Amino acid sequence: MKKYIRHFRRRGNTVFFLVMGVLFAGLGTVALFFVEPAVWAAVCYAAAFLLLAIPPFIIHATYGVDGSALRVRVFFPKRIPLSQIGALVVASYDSYRRWKGFLKETFVSSSGTVYDVPSVTFLRECDGEELDMCDTRTYTRLTYKKQFLFDAALDFDFLRELADAGYAGKIYISENIRAQYGPVFEEIFGKGDPRVEEYGRLPKKLRDRYGH
Repeated sequence: MKKYIRHFRRRGNTVFFLVMGVLFAGLGTVALFFVEPAVWAAVCYAAAFLLLAIPPFIIHATYGVDGSALRVRVFFPKRIPLSQIGALVVASYDSYRRWKGFLKETFVSSSGTVYDVPSVTFLRECDGEELDMCDTRTYTRLTYKKQFLFDAALDFDFLRELADAGYAGKIYISENIRAQYGPVFEEIFGKGDPRVEEYGRLPKKLRDRYGH
């Protein structure tokens, strides 16, 4: 099984938590010799352990197609049968930037064109009527939090594997991502695939009424 990385921005976050963990370990050592009671040293060491041990599992989580299932690994591996995934929502990938909040992640191609990093959100089901606010993975997760299974930065090789594995659910693609990567989606799913549906910032009923 080929593994795909869940998060886009990993190096900076890894370094941040590594530095914070070492910092708390240093504070614990100082507290051990110069601060009473010793409980403060224990608190600092515990914080250092948590910062060094837990974030790497989250930052470097993986996912992939394993036969007829989606296999994800955060702390422990988990298999989600494809039959239990009713919909994929493909939108812009955003992540939390310290002091700045949630921002879209982008990259620059060799030609100098700026692209949004695409994301994929796996849902148990989705009626497609409430996607007008789901232009990023965070808004998608908040909107469908009761149906949420997993989300990740999208690798198009994964999407090809998923299609080859017989995934039969819906694929909702935001108009922004479709405009940037349309040819890739057509290569994977072909034209006119009934599983694939584009959505935008207008509610579906208005889009259908006015032909947008």
